[in-house]
Amino acid sequence: MQSILVLASTYPRWKNDTEPRFVHDLCKQLSSEYRVIALVPHYPGARRKEDMDGVLVQRFRYFLPVGERLAYDGGIIQNLKRNRLKLLLVPFFLISQFIQILVLCRKYKIRLIHAHWVIPQGLLALLARPLLPGEIKVLSTSHGGDLFSLQGRGLQALKRFVFRRSDHVTVVSNAMRDHLEQIGCNSGNVTVQSMGVDLSTRFVPGNRPAGPNRLIYVGRLVEKKGVATLVTAIHLLKNDFPELRLTIVGNGPEKPALEKLAADFGVNAQIDFAGSQPNENVPQYYQSAGIAVVPSIVAADGDQEGLGLVAVEALGCGCVTIVSDLPALRDVVSDGENGLVFRATDATDLSEKIRHLLTNTALFERLGSAGRQSVVNRFDWKQAGSRYLSIINKYLDM
Repeated sequence: MQSILVLASTYPRWKNDTEPRFVHDLCKQLSSEYRVIALVPHYPGARRKEDMDGVLVQRFRYFLPVGERLAYDGGIIQNLKRNRLKLLLVPFFLISQFIQILVLCRKYKIRLIHAHWVIPQGLLALLARPLLPGEIKVLSTSHGGDLFSLQGRGLQALKRFVFRRSDHVTVVSNAMRDHLEQIGCNSGNVTVQSMGVDLSTRFVPGNRPAGPNRLIYVGRLVEKKGVATLVTAIHLLKNDFPELRLTIVGNGPEKPALEKLAADFGVNAQIDFAGSQPNENVPQYYQSAGIAVVPSIVAADGDQEGLGLVAVEALGCGCVTIVSDLPALRDVVSDGENGLVFRATDATDLSEKIRHLLTNTALFERLGSAGRQSVVNRFDWKQAGSRYLSIINKYLDM
C-alpha cells in the first residue's frame, strides 16, 4: 500500500474534541486506498503519536509543552491576532514541521504530500521536496482563510509560489477559484472540491422536527462570522416574537462583546451561549432547531468564508438555513430554492427573512424539505472522498 503524508494545522487533538475535524474525516476516506500519515502540531495533553480511525497521527513538538498554543483554539491567524507575542513561536513551528516532513517522507517512502492551507503547509512541502529522494507530488488545498486573509506583497508572492509550483491545487468553492484567477494564479491545475460532511449517519434530521421559533448558530465567535448581525436581528424581532430563542454554539474572542450586546439590547434571556461543544454533540443542536443562520461577513483584514460547511451540516439536519450573500455561500444556498439569503451585515434584512419564515408555514416546510436534498449528493463524504481519491490516484499513476 502506498503512503501519503497529510499536513494540517487544525486537527482533532483527542476523542470528543471541539476542533474542526474535516481534515481527519478526509484522511479516513483516503485510508481506504492509502496508508495515511497526518503530521499536525502538538498541543498540551495530546498524544505525540496515535492511530485515529486507521490514520497514523504524528504531532510535532515545537516548544515547551505549556507553550505549544500557536495552533488550534481558532487557528494560527486568530491566535496571532489575539497575542502578538506568539509570533515568537512561528520560527520554531516552521522549522520543526519542516524537519518532520523530511523525516516522515523518508521513513514511510511518501509518494504524495497533501498540504492543507497553502501557508505554511503548502510552502513547507514545496521547500522540502528538492531535499527528498524520488518524485514526490504535492497537492495543496486552500480552505479560505489562507487565501483571503494573508495580505501584503510578501505573503501574496508566497501564495503565488505555492499555487504555481504545486502539482495540483484544490479550493473549496467557486468563489475561491475566481479569486485565484483575479490574482493570476489559476494556471489550469485548480479544481473546486469541497470538504465533505457525514450526511448519512451524523448530520441527519431529528425524530421530532423543531418549529421556526428555535434558531441556531454554530461556529467560532470571530469577526468574519458576523454574529453581531444575528444578535441585532433578534433584538429587532423581540417585541413581535417574544417566544423566539437563539442558541449560539461556539467560542472565540468576540464572545464577551456579543454577550454585552445581547444584554444592552435586552435579549440575553432569548439567547443561549452554549460555548464550544464536542463534534459528536453538534448534530443534536441542529436537530433541536428549526432555523440555522450563517451570518458571515468580510472581516476588516479581508478574511471571509471559503465555503461554510456549517450551512451544509444545518441543511443536512433539516434546518431551514439563512445565509449571508457572500460569494462562497452561494455554492451551498440558493435564495428561495433550498434556503434564504440576506445582505451581509444588514440586520434588518436578516430579521425580515426570519420573520418571513415565522409567519409562512408553507415556505418553512418547503425549504426544510428541499434543503437536505440539495446537499446530500454534493457534499456527503462518500462523494467528496471519492473525488479526492480520483485526484490523488491520477497523480500517483503518472
